[in-house]
Amino acid sequence: MELSEEEKAYIKDEEVLLETTLKYLCQQLPQVQSATINANQAARELTKQVVNEWNDEERQPLISDEAVAHSILDIRKNSDKALLELIEEPYFGRVTTLEDDGSEVSFLIGKKSNIDAGIVDWRNGPIAALYFNYKQDEEFYEVINDRERSGKIKLRRSFKVENGHLIQIDTPEGIFRRGESGWEKLDVDSEIAAHRSRGMQAKEKSLPSILSLITKDQFEMITTDPDRPVIIQGSAGSGKTTVALHRLAWLLHENNSPVKAENTRVIVMNKSLAVYVSATLPSMGIDNVQTTTFNSWALSIIRKSMRTQPFFKFLNIPSFVEEIKFSEEILKAIDGLVEKQGQALDEEIKKQFSSRTAHLENWAKGKGKPLLPRLRDFSHEVKNSKLPEAEKQQKLGFVKKQISNQEDYLQDLYNLISDGEHLKKYLKPDPKLKSNLEYLKRLTDKNRVKKNLDYFDMSLVLRIIQIKNGGLPDGDGGTVSLDHIVIDEAQDFGPVEFAIMMDAVSDKHQITIVGDVAQKILSARKFIGWNKVVDCLGLEEDSIIQLEVSFRCTVPIMTLAHKVAGDPKKVEGRAGSAPEWKKVDNFVDLVEVLADWSRGLLRADPYKLVALICRYPKQAMELKEEMEKYLPGEVRLGHRDQFSFEPGVLVTNIHQVKGLEFDSVALVEPDEENYPAKREESRNMIYVGITRTQEDLLLATIRPYSPVLF
Repeated sequence: MELSEEEKAYIKDEEVLLETTLKYLCQQLPQVQSATINANQAARELTKQVVNEWNDEERQPLISDEAVAHSILDIRKNSDKALLELIEEPYFGRVTTLEDDGSEVSFLIGKKSNIDAGIVDWRNGPIAALYFNYKQDEEFYEVINDRERSGKIKLRRSFKVENGHLIQIDTPEGIFRRGESGWEKLDVDSEIAAHRSRGMQAKEKSLPSILSLITKDQFEMITTDPDRPVIIQGSAGSGKTTVALHRLAWLLHENNSPVKAENTRVIVMNKSLAVYVSATLPSMGIDNVQTTTFNSWALSIIRKSMRTQPFFKFLNIPSFVEEIKFSEEILKAIDGLVEKQGQALDEEIKKQFSSRTAHLENWAKGKGKPLLPRLRDFSHEVKNSKLPEAEKQQKLGFVKKQISNQEDYLQDLYNLISDGEHLKKYLKPDPKLKSNLEYLKRLTDKNRVKKNLDYFDMSLVLRIIQIKNGGLPDGDGGTVSLDHIVIDEAQDFGPVEFAIMMDAVSDKHQITIVGDVAQKILSARKFIGWNKVVDCLGLEEDSIIQLEVSFRCTVPIMTLAHKVAGDPKKVEGRAGSAPEWKKVDNFVDLVEVLADWSRGLLRADPYKLVALICRYPKQAMELKEEMEKYLPGEVRLGHRDQFSFEPGVLVTNIHQVKGLEFDSVALVEPDEENYPAKREESRNMIYVGITRTQEDLLLATIRPYSPVLF
C-alpha cells in the first residue's frame, strides 16, 4: 500500500527519534565502563591495604573478604548490562500529553528506565498508565507524584524495535512495517499478523513480550493492589503465562510491593517448562526468582524434613487409587489423622506427667498449636525444668520419642491410606468404595514392607509434614513463608497440591494463578475448579481475567483446536496455512515424511524450531534415533530438563510440551490407539499438541486418525 507524504513524514520522525535515543544510550556506555574501571582499581587498592595489615596466618580468610569487596562491582556491571539491553530494544511505546496548562509532555515507555534518554520503565505505574489506560485523543486524569494531571492524549504509538532497528510502528491510522523493499502500510489481515507476531530470528526462543498489546483492563490487573490475588483463564497461546509473569515483574519493581525475588516461587507442571520460563525471566527484569516444578519443590522439602531419603516412583495402580489420593476428601482425612494423633498424644502426656500438674497445665496451654512445634516447645520446657535429674531425663526421653514418632511421616502415609474405616468417614459414598478400600489396604501393606512409594504419594507426604509442622520446614528450623507464588497450568494440579501451595504463602492474597481447563491432561488430578479457587481467595467470580485471542496460533490451527475441544466457533487472529494431513503405510514411510517436512522448513528458515510431538517418551526416543539417519546433527531429544530451544528438530512427548511453543509442530501418530476417544484427556492432549505451533502443523500417522480430530 502506497504511503502518503504525511505517513512518510511521521515514519521519518520515529526513525530520527530512535536514532537520537540510541545515541544518548551509547554515549552513556563509556561512562559506565569508565566508572567500572575506576571502582575496580579503588576496590583492589583498598583490599590490598587491608590485607597488608594482617599477618600471614590471618591472610587466608581474607580471600573471601576480597571477593566481597569486589562484589560491589556487580552494581556497575548490572548498569552496563541494562544499557546494552536498552540499546537492543530501548522502548516499545510513546505517549505525548497536552496538559490542561497548555504544555506538552512526552514519554518513551520501555522495559527499563533511563531518564537521560527519556525512557520510563513500564512498571512505573502512574506514568505508564498514560500509555496503557488511554487511546490517542482521549481525555486523561491521573495522579502522578502526588500531583493531579489532566489533559488530552495528543499522541500514542507502539513500536517493535529489534537489535536497535525500528521494524514496526502502530498508530491509530494503521500499522506500518519495514519490509525488504522499505516501509509499507499493512492491510487489515496483515495488521492482525503483525500484532501477533514476534521476531523469531534468534538462537533461543522465549516467551514473547506482549507489553505493547496489553489492554487497559489487563494493565490494571497487572498493576492492581499488590495484596490482591490474580487469576487468569486463557486459551492456548493467549499470553496468560506472559501476563502472569509481567504481574510478577511489576510486583518486584522497586517500591510497588514488599515482595522479594528470593522469596518468590514460580511453580510449573513439567521440567521443560521450568527451563523455558527460567530462561525468559531475566528478559522481563526478573532475577533471583526460583522456577521449579511442584514435584521438584516438594521433594526438596521432604528431603530436608526426613531422616531417611524416600524414593518415589511410578507404580502400576488402578485409576480409583489415584482418584482417592487426588481427591478433595483426602485433605480432610489428613486433618482427621493428625487430630487423632494429637488426641492420642494428649492421653500419653497425661499418663506420663500425671503427678506433675504444672507440666500438664503448660501442655494444655499449647492446645491449638501445630503438633510438632507444640512437642518441641514442651521438650524445651522439660529440659529446663527443676525436676529431679533422673526423672527429668526419663521424661525428656519420653518426649523426644514422641517427637521422633510424629516425624515418621512415611508411616503416617501408610497408616492413612491403609485405614479403610478412617477414609470411609471422608470419602464420597460409592457402591465400590468398600472393595476399593480393601484393595488399597492390601496394596499399602505390601508397599509398607517393601518401602515402596508411589509418585502420587509425594503431595500427601508433604501435606502431612505441612500440617504437623504448621508450615513447610525450611531446613533451618523455621517454616516456608513465601512472599508470592505463581501457579502455572493450574488445571493439572489437584486439591492437595493447591492446599499446600496456598498455605505456603504468608498471605493467601499474594498469589497468581494461570490455567486453561481445555488443556487438562492429567485426569486423576481433579482440578478444584475456578469457582472454588475464587472462593478460597475471597474473590468474586468476575475477577477472573479471561484471555481468548491466541497470540501464538493462526486461524486455521485455532479453528481445528476449537473443533477438537468440542467448542467450534469463529476464530479471530492471523491468517496462515491449513494443517497438513499425512497418512502412510508403515513406520519407515512415517520417518521419511517427518524428515522431508522438517528438512524443508529448516531450508526455508534455518532459525526455525521444529517439534515432533509423540504420545509417549519411548516413542520419542525411537523416533529420534531414526530421524538422525536422515538429519544427522540436527535432531535432539526433549525430555524433562534435557530441553534446548535452539533452532533445529526437537523430538519429544505430549506431557513435556505443556506451556511451550514452537515455530512448527508435527503431531506424530494421533490415532485411536494413542488417543482413544473414550478417554477425556485424549481430546485435551491433542488440543495441547496442535496449539504448540506458531505457523506450521503436520498430523502424520500410520493407523487411522483418532475420532477426536473430527
